[in-house]
Amino acid sequence: MSEFPQDAEERVDRSAQLTLPVVARFWLPLWASWLLMTTEMPIVNALVARMAEAKLQLASFGIAFSLALAVESPIISLLTAGNALARDRESFYLLRRFMLGLSAVLTGIMFLLGATPLFDLVVSRFMGTPSELVALVRPALWALILWPAAIAYRRFHQGLMIRYGYTRQVSYGTAARLLTSVGVVVAGSLWGQLDGATVAGLALSAAVITEAVLVHYLSRPAVRAVEKIVRPADEPPLTLGALLQFYSPLALTSVIMLSAASLINFGLARSPQPIESLAVWPVVNGQLLVVRSFGFSLQEVIVARLDGPVAMRVLRQFATILGAVALILLVAIAFTPLAPWWQQQIAGLTDELTAFAIPALQLAVLLPVLNVLQSWLWGIVVAGKATGAIAQATVINLAVLVTTLLVGARGGWLPGASLAAVALTAAQLLESAWLWRGARPAQRQISGQRPVGAVRSLK
Repeated sequence: MSEFPQDAEERVDRSAQLTLPVVARFWLPLWASWLLMTTEMPIVNALVARMAEAKLQLASFGIAFSLALAVESPIISLLTAGNALARDRESFYLLRRFMLGLSAVLTGIMFLLGATPLFDLVVSRFMGTPSELVALVRPALWALILWPAAIAYRRFHQGLMIRYGYTRQVSYGTAARLLTSVGVVVAGSLWGQLDGATVAGLALSAAVITEAVLVHYLSRPAVRAVEKIVRPADEPPLTLGALLQFYSPLALTSVIMLSAASLINFGLARSPQPIESLAVWPVVNGQLLVVRSFGFSLQEVIVARLDGPVAMRVLRQFATILGAVALILLVAIAFTPLAPWWQQQIAGLTDELTAFAIPALQLAVLLPVLNVLQSWLWGIVVAGKATGAIAQATVINLAVLVTTLLVGARGGWLPGASLAAVALTAAQLLESAWLWRGARPAQRQISGQRPVGAVRSLK
């Protein structure tokens, strides 16, 4: 049977077969990939926390990494673009050219940021980084110079793999990435000639390059499959204009969301006890990302499998289960006697930094649930091709985040890490509320009509 059935009745039949176990099998490799990826930062931070000048190194690496995230942000949605738009040979080649051009531009921005006065303008003046950290940030940023290009290459090909059902292979690349990053940090700490922040930057760069190389080979079956598909004569081709119309709102969303890391550091640098806040936030955020991986991995499942009313009902049930599990896990590490043991023995924090970490986790307890809700709504909006609502919701997120950070830092209500947790939760809540509004037309359309896209077979 064809992986992409052309007959409408066949699509209806396949959609009706969607069950919770089927969704779980499709989702599990994607979650495993996200889990391995989000586990990377807590492990790297835990190792850096055991190196010399841990407080300064953690803070410096957090700033450098937030800048790298901001630069890479326009390419994050290449995974969704590959998943949703790589439907034939012509569209695949157009998407690949787009990915390569964007990678070159972002690598150039990383070079300018590390080698020109732009560094002082952004790091010292705009972000207000404490002077004792500035000299440590630059080498860590240089170590991350190839980060955006490697991420772009692997995310585009991962999107293609997901579209064609090779979700299990996606997790293989992430496993190799995790092993590489841990190996480089361990080697760097044993060598002892580089600062912890620089070692962490080199580890992450080596890891994503390794992953990109492996994904190149793992994606070959999906590439060969799409290269064999000829666009039907009655179907309009994917043009650069149509690609930009679809991609721009998603890219804007990614830019805003990943730039939030730099904005949070901006707020942390102006909050009470800035060094402690800058040091502990990467650790807390890394732990939150692990739990939030349930929601992150849900997005592409919705995009790939939301084909009709049956799929809508099953996927809603699955999202509810994910939200409940994520909430239980975060409650366990934030509110139980496990909390101080986890922060000190696993994360490697001192008693001083643990006192900042636990309240921040507690204040962020609703964040994983909101993340699942946001991913559910995000997937519906993308399936309905109404990506403009995503950009609008993200602008609201940014406005709430910045306002909360600025007002909170000026008022000195909370330590920086706790303030960041409150700001992220409030921003996510209002973003989800707006997405709920934007997803309603697409939800009604999908619930009341026959399947809107071909169902991918599961490998």
